[in-house]
Amino acid sequence: MAEKLSAMVVDADKAVRKKLRNQLEQMDNVQLASMAQDMDEGIRVIKKSKPDILILELPEDSGKTLEWIERIKLELPNTAVFVSSAVKTPELIIFAMRAGAQEFLSRPIDSDELKKAVQKVRAAKEQVRTQTPKRGRIIAVFNKKGGLGVTTVAVNLGVALSQATKEKTALVDLDLQLGDVTSFLNLSPDYSIIDAFNESGGVDTVKLQSCMTRHESGVFVLSEPKNPAESENVSSSQINQILRHLRSMFSYVILDTPHTFDSRTLEAFELSDNIIVVVVPNISSVRATKKTLGVFRDLGYVRDKVRVIVNRSSKKDPIKVDKIEEALHYPITWVIPNNYPVVIDAINSGVPLVNHKGDSNVARSILDLTNDIPEWSRSLYVEIGEKD
Repeated sequence: MAEKLSAMVVDADKAVRKKLRNQLEQMDNVQLASMAQDMDEGIRVIKKSKPDILILELPEDSGKTLEWIERIKLELPNTAVFVSSAVKTPELIIFAMRAGAQEFLSRPIDSDELKKAVQKVRAAKEQVRTQTPKRGRIIAVFNKKGGLGVTTVAVNLGVALSQATKEKTALVDLDLQLGDVTSFLNLSPDYSIIDAFNESGGVDTVKLQSCMTRHESGVFVLSEPKNPAESENVSSSQINQILRHLRSMFSYVILDTPHTFDSRTLEAFELSDNIIVVVVPNISSVRATKKTLGVFRDLGYVRDKVRVIVNRSSKKDPIKVDKIEEALHYPITWVIPNNYPVVIDAINSGVPLVNHKGDSNVARSILDLTNDIPEWSRSLYVEIGEKD
């Protein structure tokens, strides 16, 4: 028997909420998880319960509600949003669909129309469930400015994903001259990324696997060259080959990237499903991040692909998270708290935060982030030579 879809209703009209409850309870494949009268009340429940379907009232003054829809779809892309409105103009329908709504229901809501909308969601989820397993997810961690904790986030995210999901996870140091991943994990690999290439400069899966070092946490590490001068021998096409192989070998591939938009880094970004941009609460970091997001915008990357994470956040910060979001004109996906003593102790010990101080606030935040990542949308990518 198919698992029931969970649904949540947010509507200011008590009578409408009651009617929707009755309509949903008459459907065998739906379970009403919660109801709320407005988004201020409902948003926390939505984020926590992650319903399959959200039925949301769209008032005549729709601006704020459309913003909520955009935020929900960014954070919970697998939640289908149905909007209901007494006003049904072509303009409003277009605005709602662009914001991320999947269905536009006229009020009063017709039971048959609602049932058909629910059936579409059920069919789509069933199709995803029965599809051939997808390729691994590549996640790059980046900012053009150094000193923001990019490597700390990349290393601990890789370890946390490996342990929390029990999936094969790779951690790649793409800072080919000044990489620090092995230092953070207290590793001394016998082989590096340079050794993964054969005499003709190509890559094969067996040799690549042999060049990776397994950390005691379970994550597999592909390190930077031992000699920084050797990094000049690595081309963007070789980075392309390595990442293609790795995503066929691992469920998650985490990239610790250098603070530059060179051809190799751009190649990595193109193949990445998601790019995490790390920012900290200070002016220079926010400015650098704004420039970084501008480059990604020029490259045509959508918001689902590029995620902004605030690192080292504290209540004492003069620049609060909402002000960072306002300055960037970009939503913040996650916030990692500041805990300098714990972080620096983990780095100096060569032990990942999530293992060294797993009960600390910063470690718990990164571990919680691993629960959120599977909900992120993946960038659309079609292999060259793939046919429709």
